[in-house]
Amino acid sequence: MLPPTASENRPKVALVALHAGYSHSSLALQSIAAYADARGCEHRMKLFDALVNTNHQVLIERLVEYAPKILGFSTYLWNIAASIRLTRLLKQLLPDTHVVFGGPEAGARGEELLSRVTEIDYVIEGEGEAAFTDLMNVIIQAQGSYEAVSGLVYRKNNQIQQNPIQLMAVSEIPPVLTEGRFDSDKPLVYWETSRGCPYQCSFCSSATERLRAYPMDRVEADLQVLERLSNKTVKLLDRSFHLGEKRTTTLLRRFAATPAGLRFHLELNPDRISEQAMRVFRESMPGKFQFEIGLQTLNDQVLFNIDRHMDVAKSLENIRRLVEMRRHPVHLDLIVGLPGESVELCASSLDQTFRLYPDHLQLGILKMLPGTPLQQQAVQLGYRWDTEPPYEVLSNPSLEFKEIAQFKRYAELLERLYNSGLLKTTLSGLVKHCFTASVSLCFDRLLEVSGVEIARHNLQPDKLFEKVCNFIIPYLDDAPELEEWLLWDYCQFSLVNGKTPRWIADRLTRSEKVVVQGSRRRLPVITLTDSGVSMINQLSESNHMAGRYALWPRQHKKGKPVEVFCLTQANSVTL
Repeated sequence: MLPPTASENRPKVALVALHAGYSHSSLALQSIAAYADARGCEHRMKLFDALVNTNHQVLIERLVEYAPKILGFSTYLWNIAASIRLTRLLKQLLPDTHVVFGGPEAGARGEELLSRVTEIDYVIEGEGEAAFTDLMNVIIQAQGSYEAVSGLVYRKNNQIQQNPIQLMAVSEIPPVLTEGRFDSDKPLVYWETSRGCPYQCSFCSSATERLRAYPMDRVEADLQVLERLSNKTVKLLDRSFHLGEKRTTTLLRRFAATPAGLRFHLELNPDRISEQAMRVFRESMPGKFQFEIGLQTLNDQVLFNIDRHMDVAKSLENIRRLVEMRRHPVHLDLIVGLPGESVELCASSLDQTFRLYPDHLQLGILKMLPGTPLQQQAVQLGYRWDTEPPYEVLSNPSLEFKEIAQFKRYAELLERLYNSGLLKTTLSGLVKHCFTASVSLCFDRLLEVSGVEIARHNLQPDKLFEKVCNFIIPYLDDAPELEEWLLWDYCQFSLVNGKTPRWIADRLTRSEKVVVQGSRRRLPVITLTDSGVSMINQLSESNHMAGRYALWPRQHKKGKPVEVFCLTQANSVTL
């Protein structure tokens, strides 16, 4: 047997990331490893990835076999509980291992974690690259001191100590992409062109992190790496993409010029979208960009209460223009439970945002994140909230628990009827023509008539169609187009079968043969009027005319786009 090499004798370090989904990877752990390796640390480091909602037996076996001297966990809202459980198990099997927690979830509650979970030895608050490397040097080589490690929370003389945070210079942050330290097999690639945030919204964990933008030559070097990939979504982790009009426009044009297989997911501040940026979005390839826009609220006083600066009128106008392009998906976020926002104000924000008809509208309950300015004021402001992740607010002086619970039901209805795409046209038309453009009023009535199980129970799609079908029948006299929209939505989902609601099946009896994928198939026929097709076109990039249509639905195409056959004009297009 050969004697172990010097490399094999070096102490082992393990970094663990528990992901929420298969497509996710950890840019943070790769950056920590790159920083440490560039400084010649005396260690062997290995990264371990797993899904949070799975059996972790295999992960435990691998870690025990590896037997690291230092074990680090990257923690977030979704994985802190699982990380603590793993730590308690592993400490029994590896009692001499030093366990370090980092990430936005652990850092903000470091003292509390060390007080409650004795198996955790250290917590790092803030950036982890330099701090984790310095801590390794103290533990492994006895170089430096615990007191000099940025953001370190640790035990000393039976007391918990916490060091101040020292932000890294941009030049010290490793160029992870150009070094090839990312998982190119994942469909989602995480990337950052800046750290920190120019805003100080009191509910956000980045409220106190100073903004630092990367030099453009570094960004360009990363882009040249990304351009060698195919069929990837590049998700920018930048808290705000708008860092000066010149820089923003230059980057957008550069993104637009990348190969067709790359898509860029950006967080936008809607009131800071310039005309130059709009021009890039309008002229770029459809689907090149994905926009995530956190409106949170549309009330000026509530915005002031959370130290958020946003021109509401300009934001709504810019979002309207983005949505009406129908070139790039637009995801909008609202938060229920912000200081001073009543039921009426929350409903008003929801109604106004819904009328923009974004591709996706998320309604979330305020999370009282540890370490944020709002969490530090929460007791004084009269908040009650869950003290365990995800820290959702239960009530405040402006919203009772039952009122927040109603908005949670609204959120479920949005997911199942609108964001899923199943009944998007029907719901949009119903709200516009029968509920004075108020989706909150529509949801109140729908819950009253159909029961809360439509929001609470995971109903199968055909059952959802049946409940909505029964709900809209009384409104057909005032809005006959509802029949067209419901049939249009159903035909995008399925052909008529034994599960089809009877009311729908009775109205899809006319059919014609069309050529689908090289063979003739008989498909049900829908007749669309001018007013009916108008709503359909508003919600998609299509430009249909009134006439007779047949649809080959997505479930028969395994997720591929629906084929729409215009029988009147004898041509076909793909949605």
